[in-house]
Amino acid sequence: MSVLSSRLIRYVRFPLALSAIGLVAVLGFQGLQAAWLTLVLLLLEISLSFDNAIVNARVLDRMTPGQQKFFLTWGLVIPVFGVRFLGPLVMVALAGQVGLGEALDAALHHPDHYRELLEIAEPRILAFGGMFLLMVFLHYFFDDAKTLHWWTSLEKRLSAAGRIEALEVAVALIVLLVLVAIAPGEMRGDLMVCGVLGVVLQLLATSLADAFGDEAQAGARVAAGGGLASFLYLELLDASFSLDGTIGAFAITSNIILIVVGLGLGALFIRSLTLMLTRERALEELIYLEHGAHYAIGALGLLMLVGIPLGAHHLHVPEWLSGLIGIVLLAIALVDSIRQGKRPA
Repeated sequence: MSVLSSRLIRYVRFPLALSAIGLVAVLGFQGLQAAWLTLVLLLLEISLSFDNAIVNARVLDRMTPGQQKFFLTWGLVIPVFGVRFLGPLVMVALAGQVGLGEALDAALHHPDHYRELLEIAEPRILAFGGMFLLMVFLHYFFDDAKTLHWWTSLEKRLSAAGRIEALEVAVALIVLLVLVAIAPGEMRGDLMVCGVLGVVLQLLATSLADAFGDEAQAGARVAAGGGLASFLYLELLDASFSLDGTIGAFAITSNIILIVVGLGLGALFIRSLTLMLTRERALEELIYLEHGAHYAIGALGLLMLVGIPLGAHHLHVPEWLSGLIGIVLLAIALVDSIRQGKRPA
């Protein structure tokens, strides 16, 4: 246990130190309540995105150590500032039909007004992120080459169904059509565009990563391309995971600075956990953990999509629910993996 603990501490040492610095800085500039809210946001991000770390670890495994290091350093710029800060600003500007400067001013100086604008953009954000994550789930289980199954009776059927070409795309588009049909008329066009965009980007990202990955053994140049394709896929996946957390953070505070700091520090922990899972080869021993993560991804994607019609009736899916579902599924997968590992060969 001490060896495992020392390994874990080695990977999270930097995010722990940076989190301590960040919380002390918030405490000094904005007080105890602000520091507490930042800590809550940090824990929210970790609970919502831990399954993201598991899926990322599988993709990261195909990268070289140098590419992994790049992902864990410069790769943070996109999810922290691009998704949690600039992303909502752009969506708010488009949905609220205001300039980017006005959206930035609202975020920094008029957080309540910014929250109102974000609520206008929320259905479009959920449609994109929900369809992207749903496609990740379907792509994983509709795979006729998949031989390792956790919930055997269900997954064998899904794997066999994967012999039908592009079945996951058909299923995803049917879900999107149902969503658009029950949505209020004024937002149907936007939901369709954002949902299709989520499907297309997931297809493009996985196709590029798979294509470059297959050719990676042919030479260093193509291997670098494979790393780039995988990097882009990881960033898109991380962005989709972050969308619900970014929106849900406004239920805790309207202070955009606290949101960026809290969720950004949480994202740093997820990056470190991803690296730990990759380098310690944990997924090779905990064989069902990846399955549990993809079930959690599917649940999160569906919750994001369900949140659109609910939001039209002024109802909201609580953020703790998606986090709780993910934790429960991962816990069950972890227990089953450990039990399987103890069985005699």
